[in-house]
Amino acid sequence: MASSVKNNKQAAPQYTQAELMNHAEALFAVKAEVLYGALYEAAQETFSIEEAKERINQFMKAKVKG
Repeated sequence: MASSVKNNKQAAPQYTQAELMNHAEALFAVKAEVLYGALYEAAQETFSIEEAKERINQFMKAKVKG
């Protein structure tokens, strides 16, 4: 029985873009506008906090086209 509990990893909670944007400053130390830009072309509708952080990091490192 104990081994089945160890193998049972819980998936990270998923949140909608709106939920994450409402708490962007507290969770990620960025404004909601930055999070909006990071998630703009995402195909998925829900994200874990780690997924959102990774997208924010990629967005902040991206070069501006001009």
